[in-house]
Amino acid sequence: MGLTNKSTAQELLQRAKKFGAECLSDRELLTVIFGKKIGSKKLNGEIINWYDYSDLRQLKYFSDEEWRCLLKDEASVPYAKVLCEFSGRLERRPKLILGRIYSSKEIGEQMIDEIGMFEQEVLVVILLDTKNQVLARKIMFKGTLDAATVHPREIFKFALRHSAARLMIVHNHPSGVTMPSETDLDLTKRLTRCSDILGIALLDHIIVGATTYFSMRAEKVLR
Repeated sequence: MGLTNKSTAQELLQRAKKFGAECLSDRELLTVIFGKKIGSKKLNGEIINWYDYSDLRQLKYFSDEEWRCLLKDEASVPYAKVLCEFSGRLERRPKLILGRIYSSKEIGEQMIDEIGMFEQEVLVVILLDTKNQVLARKIMFKGTLDAATVHPREIFKFALRHSAARLMIVHNHPSGVTMPSETDLDLTKRLTRCSDILGIALLDHIIVGATTYFSMRAEKVLR
């Protein structure tokens, strides 16, 4: 059932209550959220129309003027932008479930989704128990990940606080090239030395890009 001229936000809510929100189209969902039909308007000689946008993710690229055209009022624009930010954060939410057992392949693929598109480097520490169940995870460092910014003591302090038996390190390469640099290899060696001393095994160091990952364990860099 499509959105008709008589379909109000309240009527759509009643339909969602009866049949489930999944029965609403993208445009109808926005009608409910904003309490009005999404319109169209001429902007810079072109008609801005909701039907020109086939993917809700495109909304985050809307300018204020485009939102004003579609919503037909200024007051709703900040609300629209907050909604886009909220949706984006939901999309980036951690997908690793505490207590579940993971392989390097699973973690590599999931971290591609989470941090593969980041424009700056981040380093994530994932703590595991003796059965490789995830105990905790945290972004420990941001920015250029070199010897001056990544401190093994902070990583292992985090591991000791959670009584971890093992850990994995994951970081991204914004360039998309996942081959380890000399800095990456040096960091792995430093972490391995610390893990041997403290008895907390370094299971893997994974580098992710936008579509691929590199596992130092799988590639025999870590043995």
